[in-house]
Amino acid sequence: MLRNNTIAAMADADLAALLPYLVERRVARGEVLIEQGAEVDTIYFPTTAYLANTVTFSDGRSAETFVMGVEGVSALPPFLAAAPCAWAVQVKASGAVYALPARVLRSRVEASRPLMRDLLRLSSDYHAQSAFGVACAALHDAPSRLARFLLVYADRAGSGELRFTQEDLATLLGLQRTTVNGAAVELKAAGAIRYSRGLIRIVDRSALKRQACECYDLHRSVLQ
Repeated sequence: MLRNNTIAAMADADLAALLPYLVERRVARGEVLIEQGAEVDTIYFPTTAYLANTVTFSDGRSAETFVMGVEGVSALPPFLAAAPCAWAVQVKASGAVYALPARVLRSRVEASRPLMRDLLRLSSDYHAQSAFGVACAALHDAPSRLARFLLVYADRAGSGELRFTQEDLATLLGLQRTTVNGAAVELKAAGAIRYSRGLIRIVDRSALKRQACECYDLHRSVLQ
C-alpha cells in the first residue's frame, strides 16, 4: 500500500499516527493541487503521479522549476517554514497520490524529532538539486545535463524507467525540443538509454554516468 518512499521510510510510531488521515486519490495531468501564493493546507505524497512546481508571471507565462515523484513530499519548504507557497504544485503526469492535512503532519513533526530530521534532509536535498540545476544550466552541455537529470530522477524513483516526453524534458531543462532530441540521440548512441512515446529506459547506468556532468557526483556527495 505505502508506495511513497518518504511514507514507507517513516518510523512505526510516526506512520501509526498519520495513517488514519492519509487518503489515496487519483489526480489528472494539469490539475493544480496548491495555488501559487496559497497557504499549504494539504500535503501530497506522490506514488504513481509526478508533481511539478510551476511559477507563473503577471503576463501569463509560466515555467516548471522542479518535478517530484515517488520519493517526494509536495511544498515541503513552505510547509516547514509555515509560509505561503511561492509556486503552484501542479500534476505533471496523471496517477495516484496520498493526501494528508498539513495540520496533522505539523502536529506529528512537532512531536517527533526523527520525522522532522528526515523531512529537513529531504528539503535540503531538494534545495541542493535546485542549486546544481542552475549551475549546470550555466556551464554544461545538453547531453551531460540530460544524463545527470535522468540519473537523479532514476535514483528518486528507484527505477530505470522514467515517464518524460521530450516536451517535458525541454521545459524542465530550459532547452529547445530539438536540442533535447539531439542530446537523447547522443545518449542512445552511447548505449545508455532507449526511449519511445514518453518512456525512457536506462539500459546501461554506467554508460549514462560517464555521459553525465560532475554535478551528479557533487550532489550525491552531499547526501552521504
